[in-house]
Amino acid sequence: MHHTVRTSVTTAALLLAATGLGTAAQAQPVPVQAEPAASPVRPQATAALLGDGYLASLGSQIVDSTGKRVRIAAAALHGNSRLDQNTIVNQDSPLAGLDANIRAIRNAGFNTVTLAWSDASLHDANAAAYLAGLDAVVAAAKSNLLKVILNHHNDEGQAGNGNCLAQQGNGLWYDSGPGTDGTDGCGTPGTVTQASFLADWKQLATRYKGNATVIGFDLDNEPLAYPGESTWGDGGVTDIHAMYTDVGNALETIDPGVLIICDGPQNYGGSYAGGAGVTAPEGDLTAVAAHPVVLSDANAGRARVVYSVHEYPYSVAHIDPDSGPAAVQRYNAVWGYLVTQGIAPVWIGEAGAPMSSADDTAWADTLTSYVNGQQGAGGGPTFAGTEKGVSVTWYVWDTQGLGALNADGTLNQQRYGVYSQWQ
Repeated sequence: MHHTVRTSVTTAALLLAATGLGTAAQAQPVPVQAEPAASPVRPQATAALLGDGYLASLGSQIVDSTGKRVRIAAAALHGNSRLDQNTIVNQDSPLAGLDANIRAIRNAGFNTVTLAWSDASLHDANAAAYLAGLDAVVAAAKSNLLKVILNHHNDEGQAGNGNCLAQQGNGLWYDSGPGTDGTDGCGTPGTVTQASFLADWKQLATRYKGNATVIGFDLDNEPLAYPGESTWGDGGVTDIHAMYTDVGNALETIDPGVLIICDGPQNYGGSYAGGAGVTAPEGDLTAVAAHPVVLSDANAGRARVVYSVHEYPYSVAHIDPDSGPAAVQRYNAVWGYLVTQGIAPVWIGEAGAPMSSADDTAWADTLTSYVNGQQGAGGGPTFAGTEKGVSVTWYVWDTQGLGALNADGTLNQQRYGVYSQWQ
C-alpha cells in the first residue's frame, strides 16, 4: 500500500508515517483464539468459507463452482513483497507461527488471504527459500479452509529512494525496456522486462496449477495513470489493458479457473474518462465500460475477470473527499458503475484505517454502507435475494498502523468493528 499524489506536495514518507508506524489508540481487545493444530475447524466468526473449487464472475457477482453467489472477505498478509522476505510480518510474535496466524485470521471472520510477491525474489540465491515461504502460506491456508490471492506487488523488492516496496514508482508492471527509464521509479536499476514479468507469473501459475486454494492472480499492485505511465486500451507499449488481456490469457491457459484480477491505475489528478472533477485515486476503472478486459473464448471470456481498486481515508492516502455524498459520487463514477450496471465484479483489494479519528469513522461508515448496498439512493449498487455485497480486503494483518492485531495478539476492536461488516 502506497499512494502517489502527483498533484500534492505530500511525500510518500509522510503518507507511510501516517499508516505504518506505531499502533493507534486501541479499544477493548477481542481475544484471538487459536485452536490446536489438529484438524481444520469451522470459524468462530460469521464469514462464509468459499468451499471447494475455483470462483467465477457472473455479471457483477462472484460465484463458486456450484454457481452460489459468494463474497471474498480477505485479510492482507504483510512482508513477502520485500526482497527475500520468506515469512510474513508478525509471523512468530505475538502469535506463535504461521498456522496460528492463519487460524486467527479465519476466526476473525475472513475467508481469504492475499499474498504479495516480487519478481527479484524469484531470481537470486534465496529463490528456493522464498518460494518455500509462499508454499507454506498456501499450505496453511488450505489446511484451515481459506483461499489465497497472489498479488504482484513490485518488481525489485526494494524501497529505493521512495517506497517501491508498496507501490512501484514508475507506475508500470515492469521496469526495464521500452516505456521505462531503466529503473523502478525509485532509483533501483530495473531487471524486469514485459517478457520476464510474464515468465514470472507463468512460473507461479504452473507452481499452483490445479490447486484451488489459490483462487486469484492480482496481476499488478497499484499501477499509476500519470503521463508516461499506464494507459488503457491505446495499444501503446504501456497499455495495461493489453497486459491484463495477454497475461491473463497465458495464466488462464496454464491454470484454468483462476480469477484474473485487474487493478485500476491510480490517478489523483483526473481519469481516463475525463470530465470535470472526476479523479480516481483508488484506481481508474472508468475506461472499462468501453474497453473491458475480455479473455479468449477458450479462457472463459469475461467470466474469470475481476477488477480491483484500493479505498483509504484521508489519514492514509490523502483522498479528499473520503466520505459522504461526494465520495459516493466518486465511487459511482470510478468503479461502482461496474457493479450497479451488472458489468463485472469489483474487489476492493485493500482498505483500512487507523480508526482513531472522526474522519476515519466517517470514511468507514460511507464505504461500508456502499459495499453493502445501502447507497442506492445516491446511485450506488443495491443487492437483493442471494446477491452478495462488494468483496473487500482489510489491509493489513499485523500489529502496525492499520493492523488488525494489537501488540498482544488480540484483535483491535475498532478495526474489527469495520471489517466485520464487510464479511
